[in-house]
Amino acid sequence: MPGSRPFARMRRVAVTLVLVAATSAGGVRLVAAAPDAEAQKKINAAIERGAAWLVAQRDADGLFDSLIVKDREAYRIGVSCLCGLALLASGESRKDPGMLKTLEAVRRADLKLAGNRDRRTYDAGALLMFLTEMYRPDPKPAGDRYAKAKVKDPCGLPKDVQTLVQELATWLVSVQLSEGWWRYPAYPPGDLSNAQYALLGLRAARDCGANVPAECFVRALTYTLAQQEQDGPKVRRIIKGTGKPGESDYAVDSGDRARGWRYQAAEGGISGSMTTAGIAVLAICRDALLKPERYGGFDEAAERAAGRAVQDGFAWLDKHWAVDKNPPPGAAGWHYYYLYGLERACAFAGRETVGARDWYAEGAKYLVGAQQPTGKWSTGAIGAEEIVPSDLIDTAWALLFLKKATRPTVLVPAPVVTSGN
Repeated sequence: MPGSRPFARMRRVAVTLVLVAATSAGGVRLVAAAPDAEAQKKINAAIERGAAWLVAQRDADGLFDSLIVKDREAYRIGVSCLCGLALLASGESRKDPGMLKTLEAVRRADLKLAGNRDRRTYDAGALLMFLTEMYRPDPKPAGDRYAKAKVKDPCGLPKDVQTLVQELATWLVSVQLSEGWWRYPAYPPGDLSNAQYALLGLRAARDCGANVPAECFVRALTYTLAQQEQDGPKVRRIIKGTGKPGESDYAVDSGDRARGWRYQAAEGGISGSMTTAGIAVLAICRDALLKPERYGGFDEAAERAAGRAVQDGFAWLDKHWAVDKNPPPGAAGWHYYYLYGLERACAFAGRETVGARDWYAEGAKYLVGAQQPTGKWSTGAIGAEEIVPSDLIDTAWALLFLKKATRPTVLVPAPVVTSGN
């Protein structure tokens, strides 16, 4: 009936408002839908094989091989920490002798770099994530009266580890560029990839009790907002049906526009890997500026701007959707870097779907099919021509995706739909 359309549109907007309000209140945590039993069996087997292959690559000293960049070894700490994180996510015990050997090896390697004043942003960020994860207590069951962590020591870090975590966090803050991003660390301008890994490390440090100035997050958030595409094509937002008979998914015009990010302010095209990085940076900064209480320099207008930017980033991912490559066609490689970034962005923002697509189901199906008989994953490239392909990195990223390894931030709800236009 012609007269029913306005009513249907109003009903859909009302449903959207209810969903957004519930999410904003913290009453709903959206996660990727669980795969069916057969798919989960294949995923579990792939994780087991991948982790076993990764364990076999650990050197006698506890480290994993470096990346080769411009014919030189680089980022051995970062690679080793990323592999360690993947193994922890895959179920390796924190008390496993091999894991403990890796922990001590990366600490020794960092001490040498610090003594030579030769730390690198990627290494420091990954080291902070691995250090804190090696000591982080297992989550308590819901309703456990002992579940609340000690405020002064939320991760149970030994004193020497607390000192190192604070030292690494202070170093990362000291090399943040005035614009708000990070580099290697020298030679500005900054780039979004270094910024993402710096902030992943700072988030881990802060969540484990380290002091990280709020202004660090304000600068990073402000610059990341400024570097997003200023405009983009409209993308209709998909509203999931309730599952009741006759209630299907539907799309509404919600003001969402496909706006992504590039690697640097004036370098490279918009890509999936950098758009997921932009979402992650905004989510991490927003999280830090909202808890344990709102920072005075982060008002509600800035929070709304961050929420809109995140939603438009997801609109870009929806419009250029892919799991078999780093979108769009013609973008530089970085395929599995993008997949791990997709998992992270969806965990941070609480998205069970990207548009109408189940991001985890599609990504997991692709990765299960792409695994090599040996258990590793191998794209044959990373992304930059000067970097030799690394099966270690590809396998670690694949495992981190399959295990949905990212701890959520304060969730970033989609902006409220206020009209059907």
